Amino acid sequence: MRITLRATALGTLTLTFMGSAMAVLQSPASAATLSGEVWASDLPFVSQTNGWGPAERDESNGEKAAGDGRTLWLDGKSHDKGLGVHADSAIRFDVGGDCEFFQSEVGIDDEVGNSGSVVFSVVADGVQVVQTRTLTGSMDPVTIYAGIDGAQTVDLLVSQAEGGDIDDHADWASAKFRCSGDGTAPASTRPEAPATSVFASDWPFLGTPANGWGPVERDTANGEQAAGDGPRLKLNGVSYDKGLGVHAGSFVSYHLGGQCSSFTARVGVDDSKGALGSVRFRVFADGVEVADTGKMFNSTATKTISATTAGAQRLDLLVDNGGDGSNNDHGDWADARLVCGDGGVGDAFYTPPASLPAGMGKIVRAEPSQFWVTPLKVVPVDATVTRLMYTSSDRNDDQIAVTGQVVVPNKLWSGAGPRPVVAYAVGTQGLGDTCAPSRLSDGGGLEYENFFIAGLLAKGYSVVATDYQGLGTPGLHTFMSREVQARAVLDSVRAAANVQGSGISASTPVAMMGYSQGGGAAAAAAELAPTYAPELNVVGVAAGGVPGDLLATADHLDGSMVVGFMAYAVLGVGEGTYGMDLDPYLNAKGQELFAKVREECVIETVLGHAFTQTSTLTVDGVSVPQMLRRPEFATLLEEQLIGNGRKPSVPALVYHSTTDDAIPFGAGLGTAQRWCEQGAAVSFVKGYVPGHVGGAFGFYPEALKFIEARLGGAPVATSCSTI
Repeated sequence: MRITLRATALGTLTLTFMGSAMAVLQSPASAATLSGEVWASDLPFVSQTNGWGPAERDESNGEKAAGDGRTLWLDGKSHDKGLGVHADSAIRFDVGGDCEFFQSEVGIDDEVGNSGSVVFSVVADGVQVVQTRTLTGSMDPVTIYAGIDGAQTVDLLVSQAEGGDIDDHADWASAKFRCSGDGTAPASTRPEAPATSVFASDWPFLGTPANGWGPVERDTANGEQAAGDGPRLKLNGVSYDKGLGVHAGSFVSYHLGGQCSSFTARVGVDDSKGALGSVRFRVFADGVEVADTGKMFNSTATKTISATTAGAQRLDLLVDNGGDGSNNDHGDWADARLVCGDGGVGDAFYTPPASLPAGMGKIVRAEPSQFWVTPLKVVPVDATVTRLMYTSSDRNDDQIAVTGQVVVPNKLWSGAGPRPVVAYAVGTQGLGDTCAPSRLSDGGGLEYENFFIAGLLAKGYSVVATDYQGLGTPGLHTFMSREVQARAVLDSVRAAANVQGSGISASTPVAMMGYSQGGGAAAAAAELAPTYAPELNVVGVAAGGVPGDLLATADHLDGSMVVGFMAYAVLGVGEGTYGMDLDPYLNAKGQELFAKVREECVIETVLGHAFTQTSTLTVDGVSVPQMLRRPEFATLLEEQLIGNGRKPSVPALVYHSTTDDAIPFGAGLGTAQRWCEQGAAVSFVKGYVPGHVGGAFGFYPEALKFIEARLGGAPVATSCSTI
């Protein structure tokens, strides 16, 4: 788009837009003082150009004559007020410095179907304040909210984008100015942009914020007319230390300077208003809407906002009433954050900072996320989801950063006592960083166990799931490492309790559950908990398809469809945990295969390496299981034997299918037997559902029944005498 302003010797201004000159009087006849909400279509045009016929008021662009358009329609919704234009179009208004904001819903009118492509811009006193991306007839409309405080003139521009101007019928639907009538812009100094992530309540506002009742409050809810007179921020029974307390009619702005990648917050009507109040939260980046909660009541579950602001210079936070007046409309931007600099979102989230907080299970960083049962993103789970990075430790007791996810149902817990939490240890994902479950669960890919997690959430339980060491974060994923996986699971529960608003505390009942790799991790965590995390209120563990004996499992995997999982384990335990150099044991083919699986997820590994005989991978032609029987691997394998010298202090369910084609039945049975020999309370269930994947579906109902019993305080029978 090309916009040029040129002064002439005759005292006029010429606006050149897309090559067309539009003469404008330097001092047009001013309209009367504007105040309140003023429809753009009710104001006189100072000037206008339009690509097809005249710009239309309160109807779509028609043909060549004025008034020959139709009702404005965007995305199946009609609008009584607005402007109908055709690219290239420019309309100028004289607002005399009286208005602070211009608001409109913009897009291609429904009358041209999926055709047309345009860009909308708003220019205030010659400065562009809003520009949309290219919008086509097949795309959803966009809401814009442009800051124009003190501007004398406002230009609404629509330019053609792709494929010329055919069918570029564009609507400024429900276009209006919000005006105080003061005729001036308040004097203000633009603050610096944040260089790192900050709480919104700790950063200076851009200009003077508006609020419907008293001032905008920092770190308290909206109170009365004085600053600092509000109560603690509280949404649906959860209190927050940080955030903004506002009242409907609120508008808060920040200067981002292109430094911030996102804005995050938890929002709703503050609990101080009881059952009253209704509000709508909206977020605008450079004047373009990037988040909208819709109407929320006091009874509405807390919603999470995670709005993209990449490259934006300005952020505006708007809270409107719900259309029923503004009485009791106290809204909270709780835990509101500006994610800036190296604060870490997207891929950057998984890179730890230079220093970590002291202790285990401490939050390094956290951000709102989403949880989808499938990558199709059809229906999200109704829950508050937090992606987190937290502290744990490796085999050498060195502190490390691990990522994961906490999912708390929005529906109030109806059971006795506090809402329980299930530490769900996920199964095999692969070794590549893109395989991290917290990346996949928000719709970034296929996380096949989300179906099982969704069942736990439906029961009302909170769920925390770790990514384990090195899965997403730097370093090699320590796949099947007994000690390190156990620590990651236990520290994830500690971290969940440190997530503000999670409702998880030291008294929260904790159950652990997992299948396959997750079965091994859950089992290892249960037997480590008494010494590593004795403060956790663990009540039971359900472990299925447990790879309790890695050597027996390696024998079972060789030459199978999932033989690549053996490479995962040799790398994860041998190199990732113990720092062994494996190259001397591998020939060129073996080194190539191991190098590939380091970056792969499950599907790639199965498709790329199925049925490989591992004897073709070693320098001396022996199979990898035979290689692992050498003396230098003995201690390594002995330390991975689940039940070797440890047992859970809580009741345990162990499930294994007799026809498991990945992990031998004996690996799970042996785990149960070793625990029983040490006096643990174990219920062993022999499954008959075919295969390893089938076994997961046999395990799940048994595990769910067991966990319900343990979280409900019911005793469970043991079967140690029969195994």
